[in-house]
Amino acid sequence: MPQAPGKSKKVPTKPAAGAAKTKTPKKNVFPLPPSGTVGSWEDDPESAVSLTVPIPDLSKPPLAFSFPAGGPPPATYAHGTSEFRYWATAAALRRAADYWAKRVPLTQWYGGPSLNVVLDKGFDLDANYDRAALNFFHGPGVTGTVFTCESADVSCHEMGHAVLDAFKPGLWGVANQEAAAFHESFGDISALMSAIQIPSLRTAILTVNGGNIYTKSRLSRLAEQLGSALRAQDPDLAEADCLRSAVNSFNYQDPTTLPSNAAMSCLSSEPHSFSRIFTGAFFEILGVSLAAKAATPGTPTEAELLTVSDDLAGFLVQGIKCSPIVTNWYAHVAANMVIAAQSDPIYASIAKGVFVGRSILSLETASSLPMTSQIKPLDAAAKPDTAAREPLPMVGLSASQYGIDGLLFVDAAAEPCRFIVMAAGFDGEPITALSATAAAKAFVDDLFLRGRVDYGAVVDREHRLLRDHKTKTHALVNVDGSARLQRRIFNCGLCACGVSH
Repeated sequence: MPQAPGKSKKVPTKPAAGAAKTKTPKKNVFPLPPSGTVGSWEDDPESAVSLTVPIPDLSKPPLAFSFPAGGPPPATYAHGTSEFRYWATAAALRRAADYWAKRVPLTQWYGGPSLNVVLDKGFDLDANYDRAALNFFHGPGVTGTVFTCESADVSCHEMGHAVLDAFKPGLWGVANQEAAAFHESFGDISALMSAIQIPSLRTAILTVNGGNIYTKSRLSRLAEQLGSALRAQDPDLAEADCLRSAVNSFNYQDPTTLPSNAAMSCLSSEPHSFSRIFTGAFFEILGVSLAAKAATPGTPTEAELLTVSDDLAGFLVQGIKCSPIVTNWYAHVAANMVIAAQSDPIYASIAKGVFVGRSILSLETASSLPMTSQIKPLDAAAKPDTAAREPLPMVGLSASQYGIDGLLFVDAAAEPCRFIVMAAGFDGEPITALSATAAAKAFVDDLFLRGRVDYGAVVDREHRLLRDHKTKTHALVNVDGSARLQRRIFNCGLCACGVSH
């Protein structure tokens, strides 16, 4: 188990080879099981609360990692060194992978039993998941160089993309704003759940916040160091005290009615911005549920926090598994979470109250959800792994406005629904879900407006929209003579010094 935390202190660095930088990392094998400990952070380097943990087993199934070859032997290294970053990243990823592997459960990553980890792929304030690897970067910070792999918030967020991709792969390429935003929300929830696995952090947060989890703290403030670095380049790129906060007052709005981009103090349809609606709702449910479940009102224990968070993670996984990939994805996941929680009226009532209060569910939907006994058992309703990998239906979009001759084909959020679910507008009235084609067009429009599409050989240079050199999350490809849109990565999305990949 993790030992007691302490503030960052330098210790003599043991002689070791530095972590090699390579674009095709190979597995670094150590004797198993290794004995001893390594140093890490509880959450983020800006919080600077150190943690000593047993040496993580990177080859542990079902979710193994392949780190760069030539890495340092396990030991406690000085903060700020490449050796420390290597094992801090390894410890955080192992903790998060072990957590989700049990709760989904998972048998492997989307691409196989081991996931590559590239600790420093180059100069950028960014991190991404590309189905083959978790890629981290370095860039200018407020007090020095920021290595994004060093933050457990960042690494566990990116690993969250990989976890979700492993059991709901259809969300990867679907042309839908809510699905893309939910991928980012799940990444943030992954960072939160991983942090809650640390007993010392649970105790510290409950002590500082007087037992109230749903208030600002270093738990709710995600990726503080990266947020500070981005704000130094452009104040609009991050929230006031972190990259994103799980404590917020954002309510659901139809993403097609929002601007494509906005300062992080506002809401937009940009996936990281829009993700905060669901993340805030989940974290609020956690806070209210902990208060309701505490044996001693007002003074929940760290053990109770662990139990409640595990319960909610279970409801979330069931909600994802049982939800069809449709245009109003948020509402379907919320509805299926409530159904999953029906065995405990306290959880179910709180989830309904928060989701309705945030307009993710309409009053009519929340009051008319079927009982678990009225639908297929949750485990049976969730598609098996083989079925889950069936391709989504495709739709062809008129594409002349993108410089494309003919149609652009995209994966559509058009799976069949088991029952009707709706979110609500500002007036509380239910919002009818968009058609798959309309939602896909809004999503693709946003990508081109934000300069996130690599035209490749599909569009001549004179017909391209060139705005900046940010990382491209999607690419146009020719398939059987037709233009198609394919996702490349899920990334930080707000990188200030990115270059076109």
